[in-house]
Amino acid sequence: MIGKRTKALRPKQTSVERVYEFVKQCIMELSLRPGENISDTDIAAKIGISRTPVREALRQLELEGLVLHTPHRGWMVHALQVRDVENIFEIKECLESMLVRQATMKLTPQDKAVLMKAMASMEEATSRKDQKAWLAADDCLEKTLYTAAGNVRAKQIVSSLNAQWHWIWVGIIALGDRKEQSAREHRAILDRVFAGDADGAAALALDHLSSVKRLLLTLLTNFVLPLTEPFGGASMSSQTRRGKGKVWGHPHAAKTS
Repeated sequence: MIGKRTKALRPKQTSVERVYEFVKQCIMELSLRPGENISDTDIAAKIGISRTPVREALRQLELEGLVLHTPHRGWMVHALQVRDVENIFEIKECLESMLVRQATMKLTPQDKAVLMKAMASMEEATSRKDQKAWLAADDCLEKTLYTAAGNVRAKQIVSSLNAQWHWIWVGIIALGDRKEQSAREHRAILDRVFAGDADGAAALALDHLSSVKRLLLTLLTNFVLPLTEPFGGASMSSQTRRGKGKVWGHPHAAKTS
């Protein structure tokens, strides 16, 4: 269920912005799980506002593919399907290869220093099997590189797309082999970026995305979709909603070797 996070919200935010960030964070952290119903009344009561801004925020999240509204069930967290992942990565492959290419041509010495530090943190986190530190380093690498590219709209689109499958990515990184492989792939991309090889860096970025997509589709098909109801996979089974099933990527889900 939704935790109490209102104290962390910025005071100057509008009510809609507060709800948007609150619900999005709950989804990213799996406080709200794929297929789980979202009560606008519950959220309004927890944040201390009316239901109107809550509904507006949920509509924004629906446009980003994070929540879904149906006539019979109301609002719920969107549960990814295979086609969703394929569509997401079609866009990511186009935009991220472009961003990597642009960043390679525009990288400043300060950007390079931040990237080198983040890469070292990722490799250290890999050796220590520190998932939280690994994900933080991964986030820093992406944000720094894509900010350096200077294409704000493309960066925003990628960020919105990533939010839709972040919970499964957390599960993927729980696999030790994947952390090591992904760290090697990031290092190879950065080596090309630092060498000024825009085409080479973009090609390696595409290889990395292709690798992640294949694993993501395998996990989605074998671990996530079997837990969903026949209702288009949009909701989790009643057993899972009661906490008896396992949701891939959830902090309490069993690790797979």
